[in-house]
Amino acid sequence: MAQETLKSLIAVIMTLSLQKQEQVVMELQDNINSLSGNYHPTDEQKARLRLAHSQAMTGNVCSQEEAHRMMEEFERKEMVAA
Repeated sequence: MAQETLKSLIAVIMTLSLQKQEQVVMELQDNINSLSGNYHPTDEQKARLRLAHSQAMTGNVCSQEEAHRMMEEFERKEMVAA
């Protein structure tokens, strides 16, 4: 990746909310760990995976569109409350 593109990408990430920046960092770190062979899921990640599997097996799932809509609704409520 060209240095300018990388700097532009970082600049865009810096405009995100703190929560979104933390999410980006966590996803990048997960990717680095998996590529380097050092990935060891945390107990919290294992618990979330077990919960997600259980919910999927019982049919307690939603579409990606529904998930995005719920996140947008949550963010609107958070902005109103702030």
